[in-house]
Parts: sequence; C-alpha cells; structure tokens
Amino acid sequence: DSAVTGVPMVRIEAPATLSPGFRFDALYDGQTFSVTVPPEGVTKGQMITVPFTPTMKVVEAIPINNRSTALLGHWKDGLCDCCKFGCFHPHLWYAWCCPVVLMGQVLTRMKMNWLGDAALEETEWRLTFRKTLYALIGYGVLRNMFYVPPPTMQFVDGHYEKVFPDVPTWKITIRNVLIFTFSIYVLTVLTKLRRAVRARYSIPEERCLGCEDLCCSLWCTPCTAAQLARQTADYEVQHVNMLTVAPAWVFNLILLSWLLNSGVFFLWKGGWIIA
Repeated sequence: DSAVTGVPMVRIEAPATLSPGFRFDALYDGQTFSVTVPPEGVTKGQMITVPFTPTMKVVEAIPINNRSTALLGHWKDGLCDCCKFGCFHPHLWYAWCCPVVLMGQVLTRMKMNWLGDAALEETEWRLTFRKTLYALIGYGVLRNMFYVPPPTMQFVDGHYEKVFPDVPTWKITIRNVLIFTFSIYVLTVLTKLRRAVRARYSIPEERCLGCEDLCCSLWCTPCTAAQLARQTADYEVQHVNMLTVAPAWVFNLILLSWLLNSGVFFLWKGGWIIA
C-alpha cells in the first residue's frame, strides 16, 4: 500500500477509545503527524496502521527532576486545576502575573526556541528563556514609552462626561500596533507549545477539534501556561520556589513592572512613594 501511494505506513497505539473520524496528533521517530481514526473506531491501547506524514519536529520535554509522572494519552490534570498545589505555588503566581515567563520556561524544557519551533542545536534552546524575557522587557519598555492616559470623568455643564486626553493620533496608533503584535506573538507561540506538548504525551484533542490549542491559548492564557508547566514538571515530588521557576532578578523585574502599571505614585518630600 505504501509502495503505491509513496507514503510510509507506521503502527501506533491508540491513546484512548476514539470514535470514527476523530483526529489526533501522534509522535513517531521524534516527529509529530496527524492521525484520523478509521471508520471502525479504535479502543484504548489498540494498534492501528496509519500513513506517516510528519508536520513538525518535536523533541522530548525535560522535567525538573528528570522524571515524568505524566501518562501518555492524558493530561495530568485539568485546565482549571491551577490551585492543585496550593494558592501560593510559584507556577500559579507566574501564570497569573506574567504567563510569558512561564511560557519561556516550558519552551526551554521542550527544547524549543523563543518562536515556538524545535531548536536545532543545544545552544539555541538554552537561550530560549533569555530571549523570551528580552522580548517581554522590550515590549514593556516600548509600551511605557507610548503610554496613553485613560479617559477621565469630569463634571461639565451640570453632568459628568468622559474626557479623553489630548494625545497625538500617531502615538495611539503605535501603542495599539505594539499591543496587537506582542499579543499575536504570545498567542502563536503558546499555541505551538501546547500542540508540541500534546504530541509529546500523545494527548488527543477533546474539544474544539482542530483548534483546541488555539482556543485554550486565546481564552485561557494563564491557565494554559500553568497546565503546560505542570505537565512537563514533577511538582508532586519536586519542591520549587519563586527562584527555581525564574531567577531572583526576573521576579524583582516582574514585581517592579506590576507596580509601575498598577500602583499609584506620588511625589512626596523629594522622593517617590507608592499609595
């Protein structure tokens, strides 16, 4: 059959009991490819012969302690199980306050580059976290450079009106393009990362078939980053703190960024204080 079509055939194990026509990603020889369940359907553990048409290169994840308790074919836990290890676990706070940092760490575990593609050399994926962080810092700096004050409510002619600040149109345009570009970057990379993790652990799509990775990354970005972190690490046996998720200076930088964007600053006695 393969000699006629020119497409090699391989035997794979079904990760779960699936209905006819269901599509899922499988991993063979370090490469991921799409599999369509045959008309008769499959049961979990059944061996089936399918055409091998690889779509992207995927490499194995590197759990924190070089062990993986994840079972093939299933997520360790659900998308919304962010508090599984408590409300003060570092991965939860990074996912909530700065999911891009957590995304950079999981990219490194998966030996992928900062653009969400498989790294060709070790030196490339070892720089992934740093490059992802540089992109985040650059975005923060540029966004502050083109900061546009929000509109305010002012009492005019006996009633309150929303008054917009006098800001040049070009400045607003650059700021909006900047936000849109960085958002597309995060969405694209996180989608590719989730697809790679599913392929690594042979996890089929369950909802929004064909675009589950995109939907999760778009609508549930922090939860998706947190789930990928739990899937590729053994938080069950490995104690972590804020400094094992990222270096101390990264945490301080994120905290400062949050204060700059969320705190209210007043000039008082020649110095800055936060209220």
